[in-house]
Amino acid sequence: MDLTSFVTSLGTYFGIFMGLMIVYAFLSWRAGNNVVYYPNKILKGLEPLEGINKSRNPFIWMKVALVTSETEVIALSGVDTAVYFVFLSTVLSILVLSAVILLPVLLPVAVTDERVVKESLTSHYNQTVVDELQKLTMGNITEKSNRLWAFFVCCYWFSLVALGLLWKACKHVSWLRAEALMDPNVKPEQFAVVVRDIPAVPLGETTTEEYVHSYFEAIYPETYYKCMIVTDNRKANRIWEELEGYKKQLARAETVFQMSKTNAKPEGTRPTIKTGLLGLCGSKVDIIQYYNDRINETVTKLEAEQKITQSEKQQNAALVFFTSRVVAASAAQSLHAQMVDTWSVSPAAEPRQLIWHNLTIKYFERELRKYLVNAVVALTIVFYMVPISFISAFTTLQNLVELAPFIEPVVRIKALRTVLEAYLPQLALIIFFYLLPKLLLYLSKLEGIPTQSQAVRAASICLNTSIFQWSMCSLELLLVELCTEHSS
Repeated sequence: MDLTSFVTSLGTYFGIFMGLMIVYAFLSWRAGNNVVYYPNKILKGLEPLEGINKSRNPFIWMKVALVTSETEVIALSGVDTAVYFVFLSTVLSILVLSAVILLPVLLPVAVTDERVVKESLTSHYNQTVVDELQKLTMGNITEKSNRLWAFFVCCYWFSLVALGLLWKACKHVSWLRAEALMDPNVKPEQFAVVVRDIPAVPLGETTTEEYVHSYFEAIYPETYYKCMIVTDNRKANRIWEELEGYKKQLARAETVFQMSKTNAKPEGTRPTIKTGLLGLCGSKVDIIQYYNDRINETVTKLEAEQKITQSEKQQNAALVFFTSRVVAASAAQSLHAQMVDTWSVSPAAEPRQLIWHNLTIKYFERELRKYLVNAVVALTIVFYMVPISFISAFTTLQNLVELAPFIEPVVRIKALRTVLEAYLPQLALIIFFYLLPKLLLYLSKLEGIPTQSQAVRAASICLNTSIFQWSMCSLELLLVELCTEHSS
C-alpha cells in the first residue's frame, strides 16, 4: 500500500463518518422522527427535546450526551445502558492512562533507534509510509538492545491499568445491579423464577402442573402464587399464524368493499376470489364470506389444539410465580433437590427474552453442549492465526493475483490498483467481523442458555477477546505483507 492508497482510505472513511454524523443530526431534529430517536422519553410522557437547546449547531446532541448523569441515563434507558456506558468509559480511561505513559516513553525509545534504516540500506528497501510507521514500533529496536526493557515495563503498566480499572468498573456495575433490584418500581419478572429439569410426574399426580404446584407450595407455603408449565406450542402457533393471516385478508376485503360504495352505487361491489392455485383457477366465491368461514373453522381448530397442548404436550420446564420478589430472588439462588440434575432454578426474564426451546434441554445435555461450545470457542481463539491467515490471503493484491491470475490486467491500471489497495483489506475485515458475532451468538444459543440477554453477553465476551487478538494479528500480518511487497 503506497501513500496515495493510505490517504485515500483514511480520507474516505473520515468522509463517511462525517456524512453519517450530519445525517443523524439532521434526522434527529425532525419532529416526525421523534418516535425513532426518543422512544423512551415519549413512553415516559416527556417532551422529546426537553432540556435540549435547539440551535443551529447540528452536533449539540454530543454535549447533551456527555453531560447527562448516570441517574438520568438509568431513568430513561435502564440499567443495561448505564452498564454499557460504564464499560465504554472504562475502555477510554485505559487508553488515556496508557497513552500518558506509553507515548512519551516508547515513541522516543523506538524512533531514536536505527534498525529499519540499517535494514533498508542492506536490502535496498524503498522508503514508504510503512517504513515511517515501523519506526514508531518495537520493530525499529535493535536485537538484544536494552531499549526492549522499556517495552517490557510498559506492558506491565498497561496490564495494571487495565486490571485496576476493570475491577473498579465491575464493582460499580455490581452496585448498579443491586440498586436496580432494590428499586421500588418493580418489574413483573422479579416475582418469577425459571424451573428446569422437572422430574417425571410421580404416582398420585395427574399432570406436571399439579406436580410443580404441590412441590413449591410445600416449600414456600406463604409466598408461592402459581406456576405456568412450558408447553410445545409449535403446532398451535402455526394455526394461530394462519388465523391471523385470514383476519388480515378479511380486513383488506372489507376495506375494498367499503371503498367500492359510491353515491351512484351505495350498495357497492362485494369482492370475489377464485379458490384455486394462486387465485387463478377454481370456483369464484365471495371473499368476505369465504374468509369468515375460514376464520370460524380455524378458531375451532385452534381451540382444540390448545386443549391438546395443555393436557398432552407439557414439557419439563415451568415459570413459578411468588407474591414476594425477595423470596423469588432467594429461590433463584437456592438448591431445591439433592440431585443437581433436577429442579434447576434460575432468575426469570421477560417472556420475549426467553429462548423457549432451550428451557426443555436436560441438565447433562446442557453440560455437554457447554463443554463442546467452550472447546470450539477456545480453539478458535487460540488458533486465531488460521482465520487471520485466510483473510490475509485476500487483503493484498499480490496474493489475490496468485489466487486469481485473470485479474492481473485489471490490477495494472493505476487508478484501480489504488482503490483496491485502499479498500480491499478493510472490506475483508468488515465482512469477517460482520459474520463473527453471528457465529458466536449461534454458539451461545446452542449451549442451552435460557435467555437472549445471557446469550448476547456470553457471545460478547468471546467476541471482544477474539476481535482484540485477531485485530492485532491482522494489523501485524498486513504490515508484514506490505513490507514483503515493497522489499520485492
